[in-house]
Amino acid sequence: MAYQLSSFRRFPSALAIVAASALAFGGLVASTSPAYAQNGSDYRCAGLADQASTAAEGASAGQKSSAKRFVATGKKLCEAGNERAAAKQFRAALKIAGVAETEGESQVAAR
Repeated sequence: MAYQLSSFRRFPSALAIVAASALAFGGLVASTSPAYAQNGSDYRCAGLADQASTAAEGASAGQKSSAKRFVATGKKLCEAGNERAAAKQFRAALKIAGVAETEGESQVAAR
């Protein structure tokens, strides 16, 4: 009987060790994620989105509604966490509006 009591005494400490390990591993995973994922900002969903939105506002009447639809779809994709597909929508809006993407920022987005 004494053997069973000692195993029950060790159970809470073993559980505490497993829980602490899980928390430490979770912290490690969070700390090694990319910087843009940690702070929630990505060029594609920030700078490129703003550029496409501005271009859509300045487009001609026939192109304005189409460009705005691409921008709206891109923003929804950003909310869903699909930055790559969102960037395609924003670039399509820029193309319709006849505006070239800023060169320096496009290289960052291509990564």
